[in-house]
Amino acid sequence: MRNPWRAIGLALALTIATGVAAAPTRPLFVAFYVPWEPPALASLKAHVQAMDVFAPMWASVVSTKGDLRWETDPEAHAVLAAAARRPKVMPVVSNAHDDVWDVAAAEAVITDPVAGEALAKALVTQAQADKLAGYVMDFENLSPRGQAGYPAFVGRLRARLKAAGLEVWVTSVMSSTDDFTKSADAVVLMAYDQCWATSTPGPIASDGWLRDSLQAKLGSGDPRRYVVALASYGYDWPQGRTATVVAAPAAVQLAARMKAAVAPLPNPHFSYPAAGARHDVWFLDGAAFARQRALVERRGARGVALWRMGLEDPALWTAKAAAPQATAAASPDCQPLPHP
Repeated sequence: MRNPWRAIGLALALTIATGVAAAPTRPLFVAFYVPWEPPALASLKAHVQAMDVFAPMWASVVSTKGDLRWETDPEAHAVLAAAARRPKVMPVVSNAHDDVWDVAAAEAVITDPVAGEALAKALVTQAQADKLAGYVMDFENLSPRGQAGYPAFVGRLRARLKAAGLEVWVTSVMSSTDDFTKSADAVVLMAYDQCWATSTPGPIASDGWLRDSLQAKLGSGDPRRYVVALASYGYDWPQGRTATVVAAPAAVQLAARMKAAVAPLPNPHFSYPAAGARHDVWFLDGAAFARQRALVERRGARGVALWRMGLEDPALWTAKAAAPQATAAASPDCQPLPHP
């Protein structure tokens, strides 16, 4: 999840049983969730039974001693308790809090055995209280030293939590060279931000980019070790400036209001004028998600994840799988925006 929690930023694998993973008969569907946005709660209420794994952003490492801050989120707990088919719950454990990435806290639990054990103990206690199936680790913006020690830390945490019947998954950007497949129960590939908020405008994840990225990641290993997280949001770039996140339905409404034609490929996009400047909007709709989900599942991945609930096109939940675009429109070459 590329930026601190309140920004966009965010592949999961292995079916979760009470303790030991078992191979599913179909790919998993995983949904990421943030508790501070009302549309996310509305989406959870409407679709709680459509997911196999629910991954809420509930936990942050907030000190170099391994202390955790938990989101209580009574509304989501109530939805889960009332569900006829309750998904497995695997909260995300991040080093993001108060709109920053807390690198010092994350690297302390990675390198200090005492802090690491304090974190592990807290995670086990919370899992027992809330009937959790495990956790998704999401430490970002680490130093080279912290990044180098991260896979071994995940392996130690996995061994510690396995004794309590819990699984440990870990997020990974598509460009990462770290190999977590030997240390985590599953690797969460964040298959988005081909173009990002501080780049020049372009697709968030074109079919061609996703196809090539999956080949690079899954082509030489066991694809069942991965679940691929697909995007459901958009970016609105004012000319020459950082983009803001836009929900897919809001992007469609904006295009209609501005009478802007939406080009469907390589991702849906349009432009409009505002305050004397050009804006470029790129987003992913339900049709794009269905195409990319089919591509991921054909590669044999363990499952597909939605990043994230509350931003998605409602059609995503009912869209039928379609063939990925074999000859999509050429994607712009996204470059970092120049510093002002």
